[in-house]
Amino acid sequence: MRRIHWIVLLLTAASTCLCAEVPYKIEPALHRPAGLRVRLDGVVGERLRANLENWELRAPDANPAMLEMFAGRDRNPGRNLLPWSGEFVGKYLCSSILSYRLIGDPRQRALIERVARDLMAKQGPDGYLGPFDAANRLTGRNWDIWGHYWAMRALLLYREESGGEEALRVVRRAADLLVAKFLDKGIALTNDGSFGQMNYAVIHAFTKLYRLTGEPRYLAMARWITRQWDRPGAGLYLRFALAGREMYEFPGNRWESIHDFQGLHEMYLLTGEPQFGQAARHIWESILKGDRHNTGGFTSGERTTGNPYDTGAIETCCTIAWMDWSTDMLKLEGDSLIADELELSTLNGMIGGQHPSGRWWTYDTPMDGTRKASAHSIVFQARPGSPELNCCSVNGPRGLGMIGEWALLTSAKGLVLNYYGPSVMSASTPGGQQITLDQQTAYPKDGEIAIRVRLARPERFELRLRIPSWSARTKVAVNKETAAANAGTYLALDREWKSGDTIEIALDMSLHYWAGEREQDAKTSVYRGPLLLAFDALHNEADIDKLPEIATSQMKGVAEPSDRRFAPWILLKFTANGGQSLRLCDFATAGAYGTHYKTWLPVRGVKPVSYDRRRPVWANRPQ
Repeated sequence: MRRIHWIVLLLTAASTCLCAEVPYKIEPALHRPAGLRVRLDGVVGERLRANLENWELRAPDANPAMLEMFAGRDRNPGRNLLPWSGEFVGKYLCSSILSYRLIGDPRQRALIERVARDLMAKQGPDGYLGPFDAANRLTGRNWDIWGHYWAMRALLLYREESGGEEALRVVRRAADLLVAKFLDKGIALTNDGSFGQMNYAVIHAFTKLYRLTGEPRYLAMARWITRQWDRPGAGLYLRFALAGREMYEFPGNRWESIHDFQGLHEMYLLTGEPQFGQAARHIWESILKGDRHNTGGFTSGERTTGNPYDTGAIETCCTIAWMDWSTDMLKLEGDSLIADELELSTLNGMIGGQHPSGRWWTYDTPMDGTRKASAHSIVFQARPGSPELNCCSVNGPRGLGMIGEWALLTSAKGLVLNYYGPSVMSASTPGGQQITLDQQTAYPKDGEIAIRVRLARPERFELRLRIPSWSARTKVAVNKETAAANAGTYLALDREWKSGDTIEIALDMSLHYWAGEREQDAKTSVYRGPLLLAFDALHNEADIDKLPEIATSQMKGVAEPSDRRFAPWILLKFTANGGQSLRLCDFATAGAYGTHYKTWLPVRGVKPVSYDRRRPVWANRPQ
């Protein structure tokens, strides 16, 4: 340990040199725009602010062990830590910083400063940034390096937001400790039989750090990790992906490997080596094809199974990781269908994991079932001083904050609008001035969207609008002049824009379907626009195990009001066989009162369709 300490000191001293940011060798198609500001209104904005008031601002004081576990790591008796206890503060900070980018509440900033500085102050003299005692740190018997990944990622995000260099120094000291201990030492990052899926996720932090500093040892560490993946008895990510095997066939097929794949994705951008890009694209598509559920949620029982109908738990952390990587893939590919996937996951599986009060998140957000607070379903994670902390409670809110990372992006020619909903977004144009896009709409309750453009002087550039794959007939007009729009693409509007220009979009909100197979054979999921519809016992007289069958020809829903405190976004009344009424609401609010709900329903008239990347199965319309 003493030798490692001195090596780290030497590496840290060497790292005080001025290092330049490394340019990507593969340039992503889309980027986060300069000067981006996003304000979300409507139901999504309400969910974001409910999370702020009822979770984000309260969690550190209500759960002080989030940070205190780092301070007392060498005290006796020691704490009874979970293998992943070190992740909590990093996930919390990532969620809070992304939320702050959208809300900008000064209380958030003060709390983020307090938590980040407290975490940095608890770094060990050798760079250690975890909560475990000397006998158990960085041993591979726990998820300590996974915890370092989240702390490093959070502090890099904090540095990006605050502009301070102290966070970068702390991250580099932690990284140098890992390099000194593991790089080419013949020591695996794990020996617990998990194939390193958790601990090897630190590759994502190393690629980000190399991008910022250009330090060769950080790229060397990332390359070493890619070699570890394919050693005997490991996850075999690269070998299997390049051979065309599906992710569920990988020995390492747990959800945490998504963050390994984000590192794989970054290796492609940084090195330009095609095998990294080929593997990343293949794995992402494999997940989409076999493990993304009708809710937009990801995994069954925390791993891939190749079966989207599998009824295993759909963990909130898994869905958030899927959205995280999909945001990266959207920027890389510039494909509107990936943005469709982000919208599906955001408005259904992710927001469905949050109680409308903002007080708690689920661990499992099932396709059919009930909503259960993660603090109940995975109560084993509770500890003295952190009764509310678990993997999902600190990670779920990140999905809300991530909307700002894909809502409005920039291309080589201009801007790309992916998110629809009541909002105000501002960013820099190619000419360097600020443009504001003000969306006046009730979307996703209906498909009518009006966007008012504001900018100081006229400027010509391209504005791309996402035309969802499920919108069979879309109408778009700029200042009443119509433009042709095709489903599943971006509509590129290349023109001189001036303040006061108005874009009107009318999306096709007619119902579309996903016909089930396997466990969901002879059942169907129903969508209206991007929203998955659900039967909720709260709004119906019928028992959930005796639902009346309904034909697609009868699916003429009539909107109904609700006076509930947690009212649905939409509540539609249908007439089923025998004249019985059937009410369906949006999945995001189904089960908010603890009632049972279903999304796989007895709907007649829809046949299963084969997987088609360009036409998602959930956008199926019967002929």
